[in-house]
Amino acid sequence: MTLGTTLSVLDPSLYIPDLKARKRDAALAELAELAQRQGVVRGASLLLDLLLLRERLGTTAVGKGVALPAARSLTVERPQLVIARSRRGIDWSAFDGEPVSLVLLALSPAESSDAAHHAFVARGAAVARLQRNRQKLLEAPNVETVMTVLREVTA
Repeated sequence: MTLGTTLSVLDPSLYIPDLKARKRDAALAELAELAQRQGVVRGASLLLDLLLLRERLGTTAVGKGVALPAARSLTVERPQLVIARSRRGIDWSAFDGEPVSLVLLALSPAESSDAAHHAFVARGAAVARLQRNRQKLLEAPNVETVMTVLREVTA
């Protein structure tokens, strides 16, 4: 299941226009809690443990102000993309040293195949690959604009 074939993974209720968190772990907790409130995951704490374990293996910050954490888990009900911005930026231990301003969390249920999950994560990466797309997402005045940008990129 990929962004390009399933626009249902783009849910405006899974968008945080400005993360309150100032640190990576707190930002991941904020994302996990939102996913739980919206019925995407059961047990935000379990998802958070999984995300933190992944970060210990290596940062999900890919540079240029973007982090792409992902999880495939029994706690995930359906494939979803959770999107968040941080106006002040978050130290995410990116290889380029830049703070993260844009987080795209790709969530897949455990029954998704490896190939489907990796394709989903790759589509998230494609969204943030181009500078103009990152800029549009960072400058978007509202969630509708963010959803429009994502639909254009994944069409």
